[in-house]
Amino acid sequence: MATLKWDHAVQFVNHPEEAIQIFAAQQLNAIPGGRHPGWGTRNALSYFGLTYIEFLAIADQAELETAAHRFLLSRDAAQLLPENQALYRVALRSDDIVQTHEDLHRKGLQVSAIADGQRNDPQGNVISWRIFTIDGDVNGLPYPFVLQWGEDDDARLARLRAQGLDSPHPAGEVALTRAVFDVQDPQAVRAHWQALFGFAPLADATQEGLDLGDQQFIFRPGADNRLVELVLTAGEPALHGKRWSVGHGEYVFAQG
Repeated sequence: MATLKWDHAVQFVNHPEEAIQIFAAQQLNAIPGGRHPGWGTRNALSYFGLTYIEFLAIADQAELETAAHRFLLSRDAAQLLPENQALYRVALRSDDIVQTHEDLHRKGLQVSAIADGQRNDPQGNVISWRIFTIDGDVNGLPYPFVLQWGEDDDARLARLRAQGLDSPHPAGEVALTRAVFDVQDPQAVRAHWQALFGFAPLADATQEGLDLGDQQFIFRPGADNRLVELVLTAGEPALHGKRWSVGHGEYVFAQG
């Protein structure tokens, strides 16, 4: 079977440059990413090893509207922006996207065709990947989308570090460890995602969530039915408990 990992979280924003400034004020690196040709979007990125935060914005309104009928993230951007700068979806990384696509189709999900994606980074390098999206939701919570990068994890991490993209944060040792979703029925959502993606339930019976190894997806009661908060563990005690916002997305430092 293919292995799935948490690849990144998507926050929709109107101006990625503002997200970069907000993160800089929290002693966190975020950098311009690039444009997505054919999708009408552009981004900024904040890396924590191989898991990162993507601040996704509209680059070309006409291009976005053309892409919205065939590409889910373009449709998300068209529906949410400019009013709702929300944390919204997570992306899962597969080591065999064809197998993952077949598995989820067999489980009854409405998966898109696998598409090739690319963008140019600020150094002019072409970054490529394969991607598919999942239409619909479970109890109102949008599904993740799935991608596979054009290089394996070790090679990609080495490249990110060589390019200075995954560089040490001024805040010190920081990891992106938890995604928190507000949902109407946490137990049902946790069970459904567990059955689809193969993650184990948390050993902590006081929380509805999934164990991704050194990371967690937490489902808590709420009406938003979306990703609402990202938790970053920090080694510096003075940071623990500090909270900040980017648009309608909440962020917090926690003890590692």
